Amino acid sequence: MVTQKSKLAERLAYEVLSPYQCPNHRHWYQKGDIVDLLPCEAEFLKLGGKVKAVLTTQQKEKANG
Repeated sequence: MVTQKSKLAERLAYEVLSPYQCPNHRHWYQKGDIVDLLPCEAEFLKLGGKVKAVLTTQQKEKANG
């Protein structure tokens, strides 16, 4: 049987809205910083109001259509 490799989760850019500490590296991110997060990491921080998605220029062009 052939096993398929699953796609690696893609990191996306998020803007920090409220300072928070990374639990793995013990590094503090300040308001306005841009961080690259996995979807599972981002979901937790979005629910806590710590980050918001940053639209890239390609995403903005598609939205403006």
